[in-house]
Amino acid sequence: MWYYSENNQQLGPVSEDDLKQKARSGGLKPTTLVWKDGMSDWKPIADLPELAISMQNHSAPVATSTVPGPPAAIVNPYASPQSGTVQSPAMQMSSPAPYINSGGILAFAIVSTIMCCPPFGIPGIVYAAKINGQLAAGDLMGAQESARKSKMWSWIGIGGWLLFFLIYILAIIFGVTTGVID
Repeated sequence: MWYYSENNQQLGPVSEDDLKQKARSGGLKPTTLVWKDGMSDWKPIADLPELAISMQNHSAPVATSTVPGPPAAIVNPYASPQSGTVQSPAMQMSSPAPYINSGGILAFAIVSTIMCCPPFGIPGIVYAAKINGQLAAGDLMGAQESARKSKMWSWIGIGGWLLFFLIYILAIIFGVTTGVID
């Protein structure tokens, strides 16, 4: 089974026949990185004879540079196997950045602030506002931590509001049953 890279995302597994068909139909470029169990690292399709033949006469010509010198390096978006062992593709996927829905997190923080409890919702908004800046700076761990803290403060705000509402309802029921409230 093969894995391939498309739009900086690891896709697969697919059979070799499916991968060749995708290459023949023009869905893959000669520079598309592929990997299968037993390979030491991701490689462009053009570097693998068993797959490169599928690209011949079926794909657009590859632009070549007229500048003398070595060819441009192909950047591998995935982690290389460590210490001579081949990692499974699932382990290699740790390299691409996971998707963080900063807009959804910010919206959740704003709604919890307006509808529930501003003292707890405001920190949620502050942490949510940091996420995009941290991602742009390459601080993935910081962005994930800000997302976690934003969600936590938003949920605390909603939980606080629900607790207050529950106590209020219980107080009314207690007042009505004891005759304090007519």
